[in-house]
Amino acid sequence: MKNIITILLVFFSYLCFSQNKIEQKRNVDVRDSIFIDSLKKVYCYNKKIPLKYEGPIYLALSYFPELDSSKIVFKRARIKTTLNARPTVTSLIFNKKTKRKYIVRINTSIKDSVISIDSIPLNAMIGLYGHEFSHFVDYRNKNIFGVLSRLIDYVSKKSKEKFEKEIDTNTINRGLGWQLYDWSYYVLYNSNGTKKYKYFKRRIYLEPEEIKKIITSSNTN
Repeated sequence: MKNIITILLVFFSYLCFSQNKIEQKRNVDVRDSIFIDSLKKVYCYNKKIPLKYEGPIYLALSYFPELDSSKIVFKRARIKTTLNARPTVTSLIFNKKTKRKYIVRINTSIKDSVISIDSIPLNAMIGLYGHEFSHFVDYRNKNIFGVLSRLIDYVSKKSKEKFEKEIDTNTINRGLGWQLYDWSYYVLYNSNGTKKYKYFKRRIYLEPEEIKKIITSSNTN
């Protein structure tokens, strides 16, 4: 009976993903406790999520139903960016593609020049998590050599730019276009990020107007 309920909840999550892919909701409401509780029943058994951030994380996960079986652990860490995410080395070597373990490290630095997750508006935070989950889906569809080739892409700025803009586009196509727009806009115009970091974001990732253009295009097709 428990498995049947889980399957139905995953299917419900998939329907939400399909609708949002077309609709592109401007804002996502984390106050819908019934929906959040339903998502927890699907995703929480193999996810380690800080209670403080579970609302936006579960909502972002609802756009990626294929990650329900993936083990994802969120950790607090002092890092140079807001958060980073990657598969563990051991799971890449020994686990099946669908059973890999992923680590998401959330910035706890108090430096003025580092964007803290706690300063990010809710809608933008969902877009940020959605971008990272798009990475996981990309990794999930590749064998170990495919994942390693992705990591090699980071050596070249040109390759990294192509890769990250592809991930941004995939995030938009999932239905999280406005959330990604809000994240990009916040970083470039409202955050305490350094000029160097903002230049990096403009160079490597889609800018707000580029994101809006893709959203508009998807809504008219």
